Amino acid sequence: MYLNTVALLAAALVLTPVLAEKKVITSADQLPRREYAIPKLPSELLTGPRAELDEAAAAVDKDLAADLDTLDIRDRATRTAMLQARAQYAVRRGDYKAAQAFLRDIRGQQEKAADKLVSGVTMENILEGRIQGGSPEAQRAKALALLNEKWNAMPWEVVGTNLKSVKSSFELMSREVTIGAIKTNLDPAAKNLNLRVSGSMVTTIASVRNNFDLVLPMRDDLVASLQRLVDRNQVARVDVWSERLVALPANAFAKPVVVGIWDSGTDVALFRAAKIPGIAFDREMNETQLLVRPMGAAAERLPALKQYVKGSMDMQAAIDSPDARALKQRVASLKQDEVKQFMEDLSAVGMWVHGTHVAGIAVEGNPFAEVTAVAMHWNHEARPDVPNEARSMRVAAAYKAAVEHFRRTGTRVVNMSWRYGPSFYESALAYHNVGNTPEDRKQISLRLFEIEKHALEEAIAGAPEILFVAGAGNEDNSADFSLYIPAGLELPNLITAGAVDQSGTETSFSTFGKTVVVHANGFEVTSYAPGGDKLKLSGTSMASPQVANLAAKLFALRPELNPALVKDMILRGAERAGRVNLINPKKTLGFVG
Repeated sequence: MYLNTVALLAAALVLTPVLAEKKVITSADQLPRREYAIPKLPSELLTGPRAELDEAAAAVDKDLAADLDTLDIRDRATRTAMLQARAQYAVRRGDYKAAQAFLRDIRGQQEKAADKLVSGVTMENILEGRIQGGSPEAQRAKALALLNEKWNAMPWEVVGTNLKSVKSSFELMSREVTIGAIKTNLDPAAKNLNLRVSGSMVTTIASVRNNFDLVLPMRDDLVASLQRLVDRNQVARVDVWSERLVALPANAFAKPVVVGIWDSGTDVALFRAAKIPGIAFDREMNETQLLVRPMGAAAERLPALKQYVKGSMDMQAAIDSPDARALKQRVASLKQDEVKQFMEDLSAVGMWVHGTHVAGIAVEGNPFAEVTAVAMHWNHEARPDVPNEARSMRVAAAYKAAVEHFRRTGTRVVNMSWRYGPSFYESALAYHNVGNTPEDRKQISLRLFEIEKHALEEAIAGAPEILFVAGAGNEDNSADFSLYIPAGLELPNLITAGAVDQSGTETSFSTFGKTVVVHANGFEVTSYAPGGDKLKLSGTSMASPQVANLAAKLFALRPELNPALVKDMILRGAERAGRVNLINPKKTLGFVG
C-alpha cells in the first residue's frame, strides 16, 4: 500500500506542470521595449481599410498578453493600461465579450472610489448594444438606455466629477481635430522611424479608429444624457477644505519669509517681491532675463487663448459659461491643418499662466511672504527637442544654479509644480529616430535622465535649510514607478503632494505612489494669471503650492524651524482617509501656538 501511494505521488508530480515565477517589475524602465511595422502613416491608417493595421495590431496584442502572463507588474496604472489596450484590440476584431471582460477587470483593479464605478462603463455598454444586435440605430438606442440606467444608479456625490469630465471629453470629440492631432504628433515620429513604431502608437491608432466607429456616432446623445444628469444633480459637495484655511493677520508676530516658485515663468510684480526677484532659463537651458514666459507670435492671440483656458476649466466643472461655449465652438470649427497651431498655442498659454497661478496660491493669506522665481521656459511645440548629453549637462547646471539662487536669496520653501521621467526622453528620441532599437533608446534616455536626476537630487540635498514641495503629477499613475523627478525622489527636505477636491476626495487625475505623502485641494483653485486676471485651474500643480503655503506660514511664525520639523508638523496635522492624507493648515498652525 505504501509503495503504491509513493508511486502515485511521484506520477502526479511528473504530470503536474511547474508554473514559472513571474518576473517582478517595480519600475517602468524594467518593462520590455519593442517596435512594430505599420504600412502607412498613422493618420492614413485612420481612414484607410481597417485590415491594413491587422498584422501590427495582432502582434502588439500577442505581446501584451504574454507580458501580462509572465510579468508581475507592481503598478496598477501600468497593468490597467495594458488591459485597456487588449480591450481595444478585442473591439477591433469584433470580440465584444472579451473586450467587456477586460473592461470589468480594469474596473475591479481601480483604487479610487469613482473609478471603481465609472471606469470603462461607456464602452462596455456601447458594446452591449452591438452584442444585442439590430440596426445601427437600434444598437445605439439600446446602448444609450443601458448607460442612462447605469449612470442614474451611481451615487452622484462619488462619481459627479468624473462624469462631468467624461461629458467634457465627448463635447470636444472631433474627427477633424483628432486626425489633425495625429498628423501633428504621430505622423512625423512614424515617418522618422521609417514606419517601425512603438506598441503604444499602434494602440493609439486602433483606439482612435474604434472611437470613430463606436463612440463618435453617439456623441451628441451621450452629451445630452450626461447634461440631464448634471442638471438633476446641481448640489455642491460638502466643502471640507475652506474651513481648514488660515490667513495670517498683518499684525501677527511674524517675520518675512521668502517663497520660491520654480516653474515655467512667474509675474513676480503681482506679489511682494524678494530683493532678487528671480532668474530665468530659455528652452535650451541657457540663462535669460524674462521671468514671465514670452508668448512670441501667439501674443496677438492671447485674449482668445486665455478665454479657451478658462473655458476648458468651466467645461470640466460642467459650467455652461460663455468661455466654455467659445472653446467648444472653436474646436468644432478647427480644420486638420489648423490643429497644430491651436495645440501649440494652448500649450504656450498654459505655461504662460502656470507659474503665476502657482505663486498666487503659495502666498495666499500670508502678508509676510516675498516671492522669488526660477523661470524655465520649456518647449511648447509639438516637435520635441533632441535629447543629447550636452543638453542634459545644461539642464543639470541649471538645476544647480536654481537651487543656488534660492540659497542666495534666503528662500525657506520652494514649490516645484512640474515633473518628468525618462519616458519623456525616450519618446523624444523615438520621434527623432535616435538610437538603433527601442531598447537602445531606453538606455540612452536612462543615461541622460540620470545626469539630470543626480544633479537635482544633489542640489536639493545640498540645501537642507530649504523645504522643497513637489506636485505629484496628473497621470493617475505611480510617481516612483514612473521614476518621476522631483515627485519620485525621497529626501528629508522634500515633500510630494497629490490633489483632492474641496470635499477631500482624491481627484481622478492625481498621481499616487509611496513618495506622495500628503494631499491638498487641487480642483478649480482660483489664482492669478500674468497681468492680474484671475481664473480657476486644476491639477496637482495647484495642490502642491497649498502645502508650500502652509510651510511658508510656519516659517514666518517660527523662523527658527528647520525643514524637517516643518515637514513633520505638516504630516502630524494631516488627516488620513484611505490613500488620502489631507493637510489641515488650521490644525498644523495650532502647533506653533
